[in-house]
Amino acid sequence: MLICKNALFVFLFGLQILNGESFQIPSRRGFQRSPSFEYNTLYESYSSALFSAGHGQRGQNHFRNKRLSSDDHIVVESDERINVVLENEVQPQLDYHSDGYAHTAHHNYPKVILQADKLGRSAHARLMGKHQQDQHRISEFMSKVIPGSKPPLVSSTTEWKRLERHAEEIESTHLRDLLKDPVRCESMFAEYDGVYFDYSRQRATLKTMDLLFDLAEKQELESRIRGMFNGEKINFTEDRAVLHTALRASKDEIGTIFVDGIDVVQEVHDVLDQIKSFTEAFRSGEIKGYTGKRMRNIVSVGIGGSYLGPEFLHEVLKTETNGVTTSLGYNLRFLANVDPVDVERTCADLDPEETLIIIVSKTFTTAETMLNARTMRQWLWDFMGDDIDVVKKHVVACSSISALENVKDFGIDTEKYFFRFWDWVGGRYSVCGAAGAVPISLLYGYDLFEDFLEGARSMDK
Repeated sequence: MLICKNALFVFLFGLQILNGESFQIPSRRGFQRSPSFEYNTLYESYSSALFSAGHGQRGQNHFRNKRLSSDDHIVVESDERINVVLENEVQPQLDYHSDGYAHTAHHNYPKVILQADKLGRSAHARLMGKHQQDQHRISEFMSKVIPGSKPPLVSSTTEWKRLERHAEEIESTHLRDLLKDPVRCESMFAEYDGVYFDYSRQRATLKTMDLLFDLAEKQELESRIRGMFNGEKINFTEDRAVLHTALRASKDEIGTIFVDGIDVVQEVHDVLDQIKSFTEAFRSGEIKGYTGKRMRNIVSVGIGGSYLGPEFLHEVLKTETNGVTTSLGYNLRFLANVDPVDVERTCADLDPEETLIIIVSKTFTTAETMLNARTMRQWLWDFMGDDIDVVKKHVVACSSISALENVKDFGIDTEKYFFRFWDWVGGRYSVCGAAGAVPISLLYGYDLFEDFLEGARSMDK
């Protein structure tokens, strides 16, 4: 019985905390088994309810630090904060029986139960109302994802079931046996613009491909791809377009793709023209460092997609004939790891007076990137003094326009050394934007980067 009472009040107590109301808990006397019972279990339950209700360790400790007398009860108010008030109560009559335990004659106990029941019903009604509101919000969200009635899951379609049965049929088939079929091998490849893609080394048959194409048609894959290219907001979780393809669109496509009324291709080429001019001034020696020296070292600071794509492209180009030729006399390094050893390796043999730092961060708040950015800024200051002009001449930013104030606060010249990119490009796809264009163009020249964009544009087609 004691456990049932405790559970009831803890449950109702938790409901009231969640719904921001006051709830009076009867004195511990109503639950005691003997005058000397310490009630630790009950108050641990109350403190756990506070903790679970979202009030954290502060609320839990508030209870644990209070030792209540037998004449106290608790009032909890939870609109925005928790107040625990200790008040005196009339001492109830204790009737000692032969079993050695004290039994309370708390005459108000039935009223407490009625009050608890009323509060519980009220809380339940509000919770159900909130649940219905949440369900409505979810329905609205899903209607944006897929207009109209809820479509079946792809795994429930006939085409999917056929693929599942087919997978079971070829489970025991060995790849070496499939490769003996010349018709299959000659059919399972694609070639375009000098790129040859051979997928015959997969455990799949011509029937497998037919079934996959049937599924793609069922799911309207081609129309969804067109929607992405046209700027439809297919990223429904963030309500954004997905337009990495616009980063390599030609100038002929200006005026064909709009997002929220903005001509994205025009925006892209405005930034590319800015990068081209900056690259030519850097490589010609027109842009010089704080001490007047020509800059030849480039350190790109970023993490994740802001770093991986550009570094992979650098790895490809540095062994290409054109890349080897155009990069002579320049040095490009990437800094992503916050380990001081990695920072030391990156800067070890570089002259700060000849080094340009590129900070790549969409928000300019990424913890790892900004830690390394501050480290590199200090490295420049250690050698050339902590003049703000050192930063203005040796540090550039690739970031979102929404981060402009953060870039300014860092000390970067946002008029000349700020290259923007957009929320409709995910970091992992940003190599065709400023994140890749700035470091790659500075090292290899803008013309070679433009060739890369033409290749990506060709694949898009």
